[in-house]
Amino acid sequence: MAKENYIQILTHIRRNRQLTPEKFYDHWENVHGPKVIPWAEKHGIVQYQQIHCAGRMVPSAASSSAPNAVNQSALPSEPIEFDGIAIFLVKSLDSFLEAFKDPYYTHVIEPDEQTLLDKDGPGGGVVASWQGKLVSMTKDGKSVRGEKGDKYRNLFWQWERKEK
Repeated sequence: MAKENYIQILTHIRRNRQLTPEKFYDHWENVHGPKVIPWAEKHGIVQYQQIHCAGRMVPSAASSSAPNAVNQSALPSEPIEFDGIAIFLVKSLDSFLEAFKDPYYTHVIEPDEQTLLDKDGPGGGVVASWQGKLVSMTKDGKSVRGEKGDKYRNLFWQWERKEK
């Protein structure tokens, strides 16, 4: 299956407010991430990445790509802080959702999320989650679009020559 048919999931997460940002990022990278790896491998998750960043956004009700999000109350209409983005590349949304039923998830990963995420906050620590079809334009610094990528290469080089 070409990666063009994969689903990319982006989930903005909010740290447990009892953790400093430094402790959160350290735990996420060095404890939680390694716990996720064997589960991801078992369930055919093609890629799992973490972006250690902070920002503010208006929470969005979690999509079906975040079954671990719990909306216990109305979401705020004002921006709130988020502390990172978890990125998953999966072959199908159904297989990803099925993975959350695995006893390893419920007994190992989910309890760690209780420590790591703001489970009492909006979305249970998942500020927003989206999924969509992955469409690559470049890989390893080169076009993966074939003739579609070449179509504008001449235009680009014309502009480059004009600028000099």
